[in-house]
Amino acid sequence: MNLLLRTAVAAALVVAAMPAAASPAFDGFRAACGDSHADFAAVKAAVDAGHWVPTEVQSATMEGVTVTESLARTVVAGAAKLTIFAWHGVKGEVQVSACTVRVSPAKFADMAADAKAWAGFAPQSADAAKAIWQFTDAGGARKALQKSEFTAAAATPGGLEFFTVKPDGSEVILDLLKIKS
Repeated sequence: MNLLLRTAVAAALVVAAMPAAASPAFDGFRAACGDSHADFAAVKAAVDAGHWVPTEVQSATMEGVTVTESLARTVVAGAAKLTIFAWHGVKGEVQVSACTVRVSPAKFADMAADAKAWAGFAPQSADAAKAIWQFTDAGGARKALQKSEFTAAAATPGGLEFFTVKPDGSEVILDLLKIKS
C-alpha cells in the first residue's frame, strides 16, 4: 500500500471514530446550561457572554422551592431560536437550580442524539415522549446514577442532576435540574 493510500485510510478511520458534531442549538444549551451544571452564576455569565437578550417567558419552578434568582433570555443559533429560563432557590437546606432551553424549530430525535453524545451514555428512561438522564459530576465527567444512588449523589459536591429532552410541537425542550443537599 502506498503512502497516499495509507494516509487516506488513516484519515477515514479518524473521522469515523470522531463523535458527530452537535447542532448549533444543542451547543447553545451546552454552553449555557450543560457545561455549567445549571449553576445560576455560571449560566448568567454564559448567556451574557453569548449575547442572549432579555425576554419574557411563562416561568415554571418547582413546588415548595423558594426561588432567589431567575433569568429569561433568547438567542438565535443556526436556524433555531433558543429561549432560556434559569433559576435557583432553596427548599429547607436543599439547593435547587434549573436551566431550561426551548429550541424552535427542532427535531426531538436530533436533540436526543446530541444529548446522548454530550452525556456520554444512553438515557436511563426514553420513549417517543421524552428522554431522561440521571447523573452526577464525578471529577469533570458525568456518572450515570440509579435511583438508589440519588440521596448520596445530592450530598456530593457534584450534586444530583436530571436532564430531560422532550418534544413540544415543533419545539424541543432541554431541561437540566440540579439538587444539592
